[in-house]
Amino acid sequence: MHDLLTDAVIPIQGGDTSRTERLALPELYARLAGDTVDAFPGLGAHQAPAWYQFLGQLGSLALRRQGREAPPSDPHAWRAMLADLAPDAGDSAWSLVVEDPAKPALLQAPTCRLDEFKPYAATPDALDLLVTAKNHDIKQSRAIGGSPHLWLYALVNLQTQQGYSGRGQPGVARMNGGFASRVLVDRRPSSRWGPRVVRAIRMLLARREGVLESMDDQVYRARGGLALTWVRAWDTDEMLSLSELDPYFIEICRRVRLIEAGHGSLEARVRPAAKRRTDAKAFFGNVGDPWIPLDLRKDPPTALTVGGGGFDYRLVQRILFRGGESRKPLALGALPGESGEDSQIHFAALVRGQGKTEGFHERVIPLPASVQLSVGADPDDDEASMAKLSDEMVTLAGSARKVLRQAIIVYLQGPEHPNFKKADAAPVVRRFDRQTDDQFFDSLFAAPAEDFVCARRKWQVFLRTTATRLAEDAWRRLSPPGTRREKAQFASESVLFGGLRKQLPDAFEEADSRK
Repeated sequence: MHDLLTDAVIPIQGGDTSRTERLALPELYARLAGDTVDAFPGLGAHQAPAWYQFLGQLGSLALRRQGREAPPSDPHAWRAMLADLAPDAGDSAWSLVVEDPAKPALLQAPTCRLDEFKPYAATPDALDLLVTAKNHDIKQSRAIGGSPHLWLYALVNLQTQQGYSGRGQPGVARMNGGFASRVLVDRRPSSRWGPRVVRAIRMLLARREGVLESMDDQVYRARGGLALTWVRAWDTDEMLSLSELDPYFIEICRRVRLIEAGHGSLEARVRPAAKRRTDAKAFFGNVGDPWIPLDLRKDPPTALTVGGGGFDYRLVQRILFRGGESRKPLALGALPGESGEDSQIHFAALVRGQGKTEGFHERVIPLPASVQLSVGADPDDDEASMAKLSDEMVTLAGSARKVLRQAIIVYLQGPEHPNFKKADAAPVVRRFDRQTDDQFFDSLFAAPAEDFVCARRKWQVFLRTTATRLAEDAWRRLSPPGTRREKAQFASESVLFGGLRKQLPDAFEEADSRK
């Protein structure tokens, strides 16, 4: 049932009409190549990164096997290329439901022990990887009678993004630990699906040798490696070695089989696994994924783990510019023809905690054509200069933040014995962080068009203005202790302006010169 090579399973909106069409996978790739896909109805925001990476990896594997370099716009060509990825599995490898469990189904390994599989999910959202709190975040098991495409999206998300979620439920290889996340840091020409997927396919083909080199040319098979891990039976606890796999292998992390439950509805059954499907624990997520930054502060380097704060400007600046702490993913490097065009940097991660989800975090930063992010910057090039400026901007923002916090605490607690360990100023500081975050990359990426000294001065002026405005608002709205408002405000002003003048001297230079 629901063979993606022949059946119109996947709904899209696009073209000259807003009505929903349903396509098979080959037709979808042809439409993506022609940039006529606007949206995927039913695809959750937290599922979109996994669906995008799945389409990119699968497309690049299909093209490379046929020696092609550019995605064709002919669905018949796509159907032949995709079928050739699993020649021994017949059509079953692309079907959501296969009656014979000894045959592979899409993202579902063959098994001769289906009787040991237990009912797990009667709805696609129950199969998905979100951990919600007693129906308060997102209602659970709400997709009753879920359509096949909803099962498809949930299955892709589960098998390629899931972490450890209890005994017998291991996670994917492309993350640092069971409670981490598979991080996406990508460069894209626009937010449209077609250009993004086409660029992902081109990028993966172009970066393949770089991935093999980064893994010492010994970890993966340069040719003939297993690409679709679900075509291999999974009845024992034997793990797949990376040396058996293609560097862009599409993994599965759970023993799952979809079955027909009657009246056209589906049901997911699972069987616990004592070990991971892929033997990659020793790599800590550093398995050559071109979308994942590496944390070089660890020994050995590990895949980046994103915390509950998401992609704030400090983390993003570390990913992009602190080469001693982080290695940029290969996906950020410009491809031929991209150097003179504006683009975007896309960050996404579903942050996972122990027994909880700490939010789906996503950020898009415009990247002007004047700013080029190479994989390795020469110490004398413009990117290195921008890296130095970005470090200074982060330091200056931290100094201004500290001064503002101290000034607000002095105002709220009185100048006599302020306790700087208390979090009384936290709401004001959070507003400062948000406004700094909103402005940081606009200011940084404007620097190549002007003198870096000028850019540094403008940043200091912004920090001074922002901190002053937030402090003045706090002096109006908040109440100091007792009847000490004038005294408390005077002391707070002394801390604020004295500290800002010391930490942001360039912000006061013009005003001082007019005196």
